[in-house]
Amino acid sequence: MFERYTEKARRTIFFGRYEASQFGSPYIDTEHLLLGLLREDKALANRFLLPQTSFDSIRKQIERHTVLREKVSTSVDLPLSHGCKRVLTYGAEEADRLNHQHIGTEHLLLGLLREEECLAAQLLGEQGLTLESLRKQLQQSQPPVAQARSASFARLDQWLADCEARGGFCIVTGKRGPKRTSEFAIYAVNEPKENEKGRAMPAAVKLAQIKNRIELAVERMEHAIANHEFDKARFYSEEERKERENLSLLREQYNLEESPPQVPLLCIGVIRDERFSEIQQRCEDCIAEGVTQVWLLAPALKRAYTVTKAEGLREFRGGILQITNPPLEMDLKTIFD
Repeated sequence: MFERYTEKARRTIFFGRYEASQFGSPYIDTEHLLLGLLREDKALANRFLLPQTSFDSIRKQIERHTVLREKVSTSVDLPLSHGCKRVLTYGAEEADRLNHQHIGTEHLLLGLLREEECLAAQLLGEQGLTLESLRKQLQQSQPPVAQARSASFARLDQWLADCEARGGFCIVTGKRGPKRTSEFAIYAVNEPKENEKGRAMPAAVKLAQIKNRIELAVERMEHAIANHEFDKARFYSEEERKERENLSLLREQYNLEESPPQVPLLCIGVIRDERFSEIQQRCEDCIAEGVTQVWLLAPALKRAYTVTKAEGLREFRGGILQITNPPLEMDLKTIFD
């Protein structure tokens, strides 16, 4: 049945099965498949859903429309609902319509929209997503640009470590920064870190670090689920829960809003398997949140790009990337060679 499915599409169905078990459902329904898709293909969600939409916000909406039951063991096999089966059929038809050999997550998203009366389609409609608009965007999609696959590389890691060691900066590593745009968010820090003179680092940096640990726990949980390691998945799920409690306590302690009051001074991203138009849009979102600059590095091509409010996204032609307040420099020859 799943011979044509991409790995991401197969994992989407698997994560849908996991979500169904968490809701105590006796079958995998369309809303569980939607949650599985959001877990597996974050780039697709960022591309087509509203910027403020998150996995948690969609999950909370589903909870409001669902009767929660006792969780089902992950060892129990759950069937697809009739609606979910129709979604998979529609997904195959949409792939054929676009002359695509494989069935991917984008086709499953189209399938969910075609099942018009289901909860998943209603939630997607509230996001302003329609079947025709999605079809049109997929038809107009450009082929992906050549990009590096590694999330980081040794010389960049060393540069980040040296930067933090000199003082004045705190680096949060992971899918950080506003709109989850960059791999590394660099904060200007005027106070010493904890355990240095007994003074605490800024609350916004603490908040960013906790969010990073939450994301790491979620990624490890998802990896464990994909490998059928359910004991590990439960462990990381508990870690995620604890960190979310820490996040709530921190927000109460400092009276923080959902978004941190301090944004990164600089975000650095390593270009990976995304369409260039998507990268540009995410960087623009990042700048709109107040980040001074975004630096994008393409190590395979030995190219760098900068994004600022004044100039937008541009290929950087010089040898040294820099910001002036506070001063920070990156010698690209050292990074790439």
